[in-house]
Amino acid sequence: MSSKRGMSRMDHLRALAGSMSRQRRKPDPAHAIPPADRDLTSKTVVFTGGTDGMGRVAVELLCGMGAKVVLLGRNEAKGQAIMDELGSSVEFVHCDLSSLASVRGAAATVLSDCPSIHVLVNNAGVNAGERQVTEEGFELHWVVNYLGTFLLTSLLVDRLKASAPARIVNVSSAMEAFGHVRFDDLQLEHGFTTGKAYSQAKLALNMFTLDLSRRLEGSGVTANALNPGFINTNLLRDLKGTQALFGRPMMRLLASPPLVGADRIVRLAVSSAYDEVSGQFVYEDKARLPNKEALDEKIVERLMEVSRTTAGLED
Repeated sequence: MSSKRGMSRMDHLRALAGSMSRQRRKPDPAHAIPPADRDLTSKTVVFTGGTDGMGRVAVELLCGMGAKVVLLGRNEAKGQAIMDELGSSVEFVHCDLSSLASVRGAAATVLSDCPSIHVLVNNAGVNAGERQVTEEGFELHWVVNYLGTFLLTSLLVDRLKASAPARIVNVSSAMEAFGHVRFDDLQLEHGFTTGKAYSQAKLALNMFTLDLSRRLEGSGVTANALNPGFINTNLLRDLKGTQALFGRPMMRLLASPPLVGADRIVRLAVSSAYDEVSGQFVYEDKARLPNKEALDEKIVERLMEVSRTTAGLED
């Protein structure tokens, strides 16, 4: 693990690319969702990060199967455009994951509007080119890619349990393999790089997913993390310098189309093939062991304690 923690900018780009030659394809028909699983009438899906890229395609797929999608996002104009396009199948709720106050407000709205929640997809993420600190004092990658999702899920989990069978899908990344949770400097005030910040947050998300699956055992709610692959999204739009110079052309030329990632998200969210699957890191199409830190229960519990305290949650 020590060699991975010293990751360079080019290591970051190579990791994002991953197994690109395998991914640049359309969804495999063999992985198609069985017809019996495609009727989502009366099902409610709460979805973050669904106004662009593979998230938006996934929202369209879910609506096409009859689901009601409650779309959480910070861009009101994009949310309205999706509602105009997809009609009453979509409800937009303002939620800025960089603000825990906004997350709390959005969760309250969702709980008020949704008697049942059958699927929660945490897809929103950020990959900024420089260190940014929010008004609440959080490093941007940490709060958007992890802590905001941790709080939102924690606030909605009881409704998911009451709606069981239900599922939680946390969209992670291959970058989690390079992550290390720096308990003495979670906000990366020292030695910040985009790769360190992004990989730490995605590792934390995987750790939360595994802890959540253990806590939900026997409840009828599953929780899994997903690396959708190297997908053509807007995730690299804020990169600067060398990362932007190489990363954006690499994405345009080598990344898979958004439909590939959307297909993987939707399958994990609704396919009966995952009915009994929980606590897994689904890497593209197969379960894979995550970063070793995610498998260390003492480290995971320490992170959960810190997260609960930081997010203002009572045990």
